[in-house]
Amino acid sequence: MKISRTDISKAVNLYDKNNNQIEKQKIEKIKEKKDSIEISKAGKELSTLDITDNKTSSAEKLEKIRKEIKNGTYKVDAKLVAKKMIDIMKGREG
Repeated sequence: MKISRTDISKAVNLYDKNNNQIEKQKIEKIKEKKDSIEISKAGKELSTLDITDNKTSSAEKLEKIRKEIKNGTYKVDAKLVAKKMIDIMKGREG
């Protein structure tokens, strides 16, 4: 039985051709994938807030408290004050 020599260059060319096709498929799969982002409901609500609104409302609250103190109608929640004092003494400031 005589075995003829196979052409090595044909085998290499077939291997390279197959390898190139696999690489192209990988590249196409990568191109198909796209990044996406989803913003939560809370994030959307936060984006609608305006920083300047807090400054005006704080000023309004401060003015209201000043008027209440001046008129003698300002009420302090003793339990809240006591809790805050205890938290500060225990090092739980926040």
